[in-house]
Amino acid sequence: MTDLAEELYRQHRSAHWDKVAQAQDHRHGWGNYYHRRLISIFQSLVPPGQRVLELGSGQGDLLAALRPSRGVGIDFSAAMVSKARERHPQLSFLHADVHQLAMEDTYDYILLSDLVNDLWDVER
Repeated sequence: MTDLAEELYRQHRSAHWDKVAQAQDHRHGWGNYYHRRLISIFQSLVPPGQRVLELGSGQGDLLAALRPSRGVGIDFSAAMVSKARERHPQLSFLHADVHQLAMEDTYDYILLSDLVNDLWDVER
């Protein structure tokens, strides 16, 4: 069960990322470099053809760059999930909060690249 402060925090963070999704098509500068660098790092760690789950998947570019045999992205921003589905129709993207996630599938790799800053309770 969530308390009011937790729920307000989630709503605020989700709304923030919905706005970012609308502006992200025009991303330039250091942010673009950062995301290219993340892709490079994760490609050196995750071989193609693996089953990959990404929590906090955003527009799905990192997940897609890993060329998984099965790729699933979870994000709490509905706008990000919508963009990810458009950009990477070969992958699965779900609109959900990782705090309340119940999954039965197994994965070779689980990514949490840019997630921790938006978690209400990191230990949970």
